[in-house]
Amino acid sequence: MFSNILIITGGILIFLGSIGMLTQKDLYTRIQFGSISDTVGTFTVLIGLALKAQNEIFRFIIISILVLLIGPVLSHAIAHSAAHNKVKVRDND
Repeated sequence: MFSNILIITGGILIFLGSIGMLTQKDLYTRIQFGSISDTVGTFTVLIGLALKAQNEIFRFIIISILVLLIGPVLSHAIAHSAAHNKVKVRDND
């Protein structure tokens, strides 16, 4: 029961983060929406799946650690590359 709530909550977080990425005009704000929602949503889904399939919990722990480490690093790399290439913070539409 609790695992289903975690899986649904994680899916909703990922979905809302995707909508937030589409609605923003600024690259850096899009990166923030994507990185935070994907990391937290994926981690929540993985916790729910680990509670459902307890014989595979070690695999879910490894995947969770990788998601928690790689997600923010990739977001930082994208933002650093954008700043290095002088992408403006706000677009003047």
